[in-house]
Amino acid sequence: MGGCLPYHYEASGTFHLPMSDKLFGSGIAPLRQPEFRDLWIANFLSNLGTLMHAAAAAWLMTTLTTSPLLIGLVQTAASLPAFLLGLAGGVLTDLVNRRRLLVGAQLWMMTMAGLMAVMTWNGHLRPIQLLVLLFLLGMGSAIHLPGWQTLLQDLVTRDKVAAAVSLNSISFNLARSIGPALGGFLVGALGAAWVFAINAFSFLAVLAGLWRVPSHLVPQSKGKATPRVVLHSLEEGWKFLKETPLIRGILLRTCFFMLTGSGVLALLPVVARDHLGTGATGYGILLSAFGVGSVLGAIFIPVMRRRFPIDTMVGVCLGIFSACVVVVGLGRSPTLVAMAMFGGGLCWIVVAVNHNVSVQLCSPDWVRGRTISFYLMTFQGSLAIGSWIAGWVADRMGIGFAIPLCGILCACGIFLIPWFPLTKRVPVGAAP
Repeated sequence: MGGCLPYHYEASGTFHLPMSDKLFGSGIAPLRQPEFRDLWIANFLSNLGTLMHAAAAAWLMTTLTTSPLLIGLVQTAASLPAFLLGLAGGVLTDLVNRRRLLVGAQLWMMTMAGLMAVMTWNGHLRPIQLLVLLFLLGMGSAIHLPGWQTLLQDLVTRDKVAAAVSLNSISFNLARSIGPALGGFLVGALGAAWVFAINAFSFLAVLAGLWRVPSHLVPQSKGKATPRVVLHSLEEGWKFLKETPLIRGILLRTCFFMLTGSGVLALLPVVARDHLGTGATGYGILLSAFGVGSVLGAIFIPVMRRRFPIDTMVGVCLGIFSACVVVVGLGRSPTLVAMAMFGGGLCWIVVAVNHNVSVQLCSPDWVRGRTISFYLMTFQGSLAIGSWIAGWVADRMGIGFAIPLCGILCACGIFLIPWFPLTKRVPVGAAP
């Protein structure tokens, strides 16, 4: 019955890595492994296409309807499948060959993105059809995410898990710093259909990366995923979660953070259109500012985890993020709102990555896929519900009320930190 972490915590809660690790030495160590590096590059290219697609879909909805609720539902439709199917994705990750699972998910998402492109070209895409196709695209992502995060950890040693998680976040947020602005530009220049088509082709990068991973690094199937085996695996996952209060606390904090903090991203197209008067390119630039901040935050997470108590760092960033959300809701200057999005992105990633890392380091290998799925299900489900609630409030009270309210409520999450810390050691048990 060992502790959940390969490192140790002092009473202050400060996280310690080996003294020989430096900021970039430990932070980019997984990239020295060719298999991890290939998948990281492939994932960046795919994320670039995905974020261009997301920006194009959100802006396309603003041209199809004036309803803030329907615009907010764009993010809900994309995130809800992870809540509904995330646990199934985690169970399959632990049971079947992960490479085959990921290949199937990539092919599904490629097909859905291509279908969106064709329907947009033909002029047959209406608000409801757009939401349905985003939901179907999200189904593939729900199966993909637990398997992807777990496969990346299969390629590194346990002492590099935090660095691998940070690099995965950097890949996504580096794409977010470029993709939305590029997507907004292409929507204005070529139309949304071309952006959807580009995203469909971007999945080929991940398929090529998966093909290059040596078979001996991919855990083999543990048997057929029959209904009985799946139910037994779910039962084991729930039992582990019930016996691990640290993870339950992290999930609660993640849920509150995403419920209250997701509204700013869901309603950003409305802010760009109504408050700032910018077009698709301006909206993309605001999202890119958020992405640039996230990249910088992710880069410095390893050194911050060494120098500051984790919960103190997360609490400070949560407060700053909340203030930035209020500024986005009240600001009328594109420059001011872009600066707030930059600061919000930097703090957002610090909170999210520390929650994610804490969950993964407290998960033994035999249940890691299911534990990651619990986290992703909580993250994406709260994102979907929070986006819907924010859109509903904005529909009735206006975005000048809804977004600042999100920021104020998000700051209340600071009061959860003393009750549900990230730094408590817990037993993780052995495989059943």
